[in-house]
Amino acid sequence: MIIDSNQDNVERLSQIIGEEGFHVSTAQNGMQGLVKFYQHKPDLVLIDFHAEGMSAIETCRQIKALASNVFVPVLMISTYLNDEQISTCVEAGADDIVFRPFSLAIFRSKIYAMFRIASLYSKLYTLTAERQNDEELAEQLFSTVVEKGNVAQEHINIFKRSAETFSGDVQLTALCPNGDINVLLGDFTGHGLSSAIGAIPLADTFRAMTDKGYSPIEIIKQINRKMHQLLPTHMFLAMTMVSLSVNEQIAYIWNAGMEDSFIFDSKTGELRQRIGSFHPPLGISANLLLDIRPEVIPLTKDDRIILYSDGIVEARNAQGDFFGEQRLIEATQQGFVDNDVKGHIIAALEVFCEDLPQDDDISLVDINCDVSVYQMLNLQAETDKEAILNSGYEAEQAGSWSWQMALTGEKLATVNPIPIIINQITEMEGPGDQWHGLYTVLTELYVNALDHGVLDLDSSLKSSPEGFAQYFQKKEERLADLGKGYIKIKLEYTGTEQGGTLDIMMIDSGTGFEFTPWVEEHDEIELAQNEFSGRGIKLVTELCQKLSYHEDGSAVKAIYTWNK
Repeated sequence: MIIDSNQDNVERLSQIIGEEGFHVSTAQNGMQGLVKFYQHKPDLVLIDFHAEGMSAIETCRQIKALASNVFVPVLMISTYLNDEQISTCVEAGADDIVFRPFSLAIFRSKIYAMFRIASLYSKLYTLTAERQNDEELAEQLFSTVVEKGNVAQEHINIFKRSAETFSGDVQLTALCPNGDINVLLGDFTGHGLSSAIGAIPLADTFRAMTDKGYSPIEIIKQINRKMHQLLPTHMFLAMTMVSLSVNEQIAYIWNAGMEDSFIFDSKTGELRQRIGSFHPPLGISANLLLDIRPEVIPLTKDDRIILYSDGIVEARNAQGDFFGEQRLIEATQQGFVDNDVKGHIIAALEVFCEDLPQDDDISLVDINCDVSVYQMLNLQAETDKEAILNSGYEAEQAGSWSWQMALTGEKLATVNPIPIIINQITEMEGPGDQWHGLYTVLTELYVNALDHGVLDLDSSLKSSPEGFAQYFQKKEERLADLGKGYIKIKLEYTGTEQGGTLDIMMIDSGTGFEFTPWVEEHDEIELAQNEFSGRGIKLVTELCQKLSYHEDGSAVKAIYTWNK
């Protein structure tokens, strides 16, 4: 297309271009040229710098805007332009300038050069579109693999928005065998595909170890080792992990390099507590720091835990200001009033940033701390104890076995036997929902044997958040200095046609502890709202057919039964 007010110039250019086999459309001014450009969609545009009406500069700018998805070369034609005019043409989008009088050979060469460039741009656009489609498909599959195992999504509200096709943020939830909920928010270095390479091994490790009943600190240690092995030296994983104990009504929180975690009272909007980072991001070193203990937060049903990535607080507006923590807190509090925390935070963020492009991945996790909503996820099998007792299983044995192990000295500080035991049982008897309840029983018995037997810890410390911290600090100190002591575990299994019975015996080297208030008339015992000691024994008593302590509490026997 030729845009020129001089008819003689138009006819001469049309003849030259027509002789090369191109179709030519003409316009006398810039406005007419825009209309014809929209109608005919030409492959190349020639604009006379002195054309009447709309200036050649504005015409060029408008044509480039109309052709935003394809490359349409624009050549300016003039007898003379000064340096400032040439710069203005280039800034408006002109791809070349032809000065009159010009050689026909050079003019033809410039036209063909523009078409070669346009052809290359066309190929680039095609390849870019194909890559974008491939990335979007890969991201969908990627997200499905990473997030498909998430649980409790109606109670743990997750929002994510990536800066590019792939996100370097990872949001994971998983159900422990004892009914607890593990939640992880991770932020890999950078964003895009390169920052997402660790997401699948992270998700696999987190879910597999949670499913097998490993403790949160063991999961974190393994994630750190795996990230150290897999990630390039310049990359690492900032991470917050929350373990929500449904039975204890407690949250255990680890923060390794992430923004502060917030604990709100959703009823009043009060920011009750904030948990800052107390460990470097994972993957930097092969081993964690020696002293890494969780923050222990007793919960009420109105509490909410808010986790977020730095993409929210570090989002900028046109003036270069950060969104910041205070705006996040205010939006969260307003979200509690309107029962839409996520909606208020995202709306506040978008109003603040207006239409500026997103610089970093954005993630938000809103955890409902009312533990009653998670009871339905606890797949503990209901056991008809009377049916087992009356089934005469001793005369109808479907198979039996016994198994035992002992941990002594420093192994008590480094080995968790419960996943080993559960794996052994499922190897012999196959998977089943009944093992969820068994996991809880074994864990509670073993923790009591270790804490109150071998380590001689007083559970009365756990009557306040400060007491919890003291309790875990004393436990870590005594485990670090443990040179002797033992715990012996023995299991005797008897199969029946209706199900099975497992006799659990556990002996420790301690002098015992006060257990009688929790095994005698336990149904009449009412726990104070802030009293956490004894909950484990009460829970084991409810899950087992029988629980009995001996030797002042240093020996215990439990009978766990189930139906098929």
